[in-house]
Amino acid sequence: MRRVFTVLIFLLSFTVAQGEEFAGHTVVLDDKGKLLSWVDPQSNAYDHVVRLAWNFLLTKVQVEPNGLKSYYTYCCIDQRTFRGTEWPHNPAGFNAMLTDSASEYYAYSGDHRVIDVVKGLLDYQLAHGTTPAKWKWGNMPYASSDFGATEYRGAHEDRYDPKSGQGRGDGVGVIEPDKSAELGTAYLKLYEITGEPRYRDAAIAIGNTLVHTVRRGDDEESPWPFRVYAESGKVREEYASDEIAQIRLLGELVRLKLGQVKDYKKTRDLAWQWVLAVPLKNNVWANYFEDITIKATLWNFNQYSAMETARYLLDHPELDPEWRTHVAGLIAFTEKTFANDIKEGFKGNEWGANAISEQLDYDYKMGSHTSRYASVLARWAEITQDGDAKEKAFRSLNWATYMAGDSGAVKDQPKPGDNGLWFSDGYGDYIRHFLYAMGAQPEWAPPEEDHLLRSTSVIRQVSYTPGQVKYETFDKSATEVLRLSFVPHSVKAGSKELAKRADLNGSGWTFDAKLKVLRIRHTASNSIQIQ
Repeated sequence: MRRVFTVLIFLLSFTVAQGEEFAGHTVVLDDKGKLLSWVDPQSNAYDHVVRLAWNFLLTKVQVEPNGLKSYYTYCCIDQRTFRGTEWPHNPAGFNAMLTDSASEYYAYSGDHRVIDVVKGLLDYQLAHGTTPAKWKWGNMPYASSDFGATEYRGAHEDRYDPKSGQGRGDGVGVIEPDKSAELGTAYLKLYEITGEPRYRDAAIAIGNTLVHTVRRGDDEESPWPFRVYAESGKVREEYASDEIAQIRLLGELVRLKLGQVKDYKKTRDLAWQWVLAVPLKNNVWANYFEDITIKATLWNFNQYSAMETARYLLDHPELDPEWRTHVAGLIAFTEKTFANDIKEGFKGNEWGANAISEQLDYDYKMGSHTSRYASVLARWAEITQDGDAKEKAFRSLNWATYMAGDSGAVKDQPKPGDNGLWFSDGYGDYIRHFLYAMGAQPEWAPPEEDHLLRSTSVIRQVSYTPGQVKYETFDKSATEVLRLSFVPHSVKAGSKELAKRADLNGSGWTFDAKLKVLRIRHTASNSIQIQ
């Protein structure tokens, strides 16, 4: 997602002591020498960096000469001028990530402006970045485009690499099916929030194409290729490890009973069997990022595919009797492969915080990927009560906060030089992980404030007033986690008052008075009122 724009003229070790600078902030350590966030107080750290990042997107992104805000047609902007930089754009992946971040943040804050932002982006992709329906891979969003281009058609192969014989960029007319599926899931989320059928129909169309193009897969070919010419169906790169993106989309279409449900289920199950048989056994988590050259062999592992597969297993353990073993293995793989010391002075562990590299081909330690790892660990710790995992999640999230500046400019990494501000790494794929983590560990959300931290359903509407929270879920049956400033005396689902319980084995609510954490399970109404 990011590449170096300026030549490094010196090496820099980031091993510093308390009171010295790291990524533009003074390092803060606890009494054991372990990393805390730069934000004071620590209890507000994750909330603070999320708000900084969203405020930057909402108020400081400029309009480019093409008449569009930078994030429509540029992957990244210069740190000084805030103008778009000359690197291939990644619309489908970024738009999907930002939709996740917007959906979670809207539930958390009630700020509907973030939904308006992603609504504009997804509408633009539908109109200017989707393959014709008649093509073999029709109705699929493009994963890349030339910088500044107002029509997405796949990025030209610029910056030719004589070793591989390829340039960076997918190539004109080339799509990445996993990014199409990621955006398909985002379309579904926006449909669930807004009720507007064009988003539902776009997701169904992507699902239909996935059904028609799936293959059984093996060690060299995944069920869907990594890169493919959309019109002819000619494959550019056979193997992609991020097939969980397609599985997630098809599974949600099945759950919602939309489109060709039987075909979606059959296709999803075929792809899932491949995940179980291949990458979960051999750990070949290769190929994800849009701006890498085509590789002759499957050596360029990444943590994105592994960690998002782990997240899906944590949310859907019913699909895999060995989910605990597999998730533990994915975490261990990520730590062994990406939480290690690399060139340029980057350490794999800074003051007790694991810092995670993006991929082997570009192994710099980065905020979005470190926070992804941390959010998965936070969820794992919630489910398993693994205290060591919770501690590692906490320290890595703290590390990731240092990428956010007071202005809301979020660096992708702490390395010197101007690598630009990446809309994916600094925003879409950064914000969401802090919100996921607070949903798993509610005590990391600010005390004495009201926030809906997690729901098993998409939140369609939410409002916060003193002593009261009201919200509406898409599904009638769902569970939520909130942290409150007040002690609730009444929780209603529709007109029915829910009972306070000792557990959530049935409809009702529990309340942790010490942490002021409210958990709700409702089964008959999607309208919830807490007083």
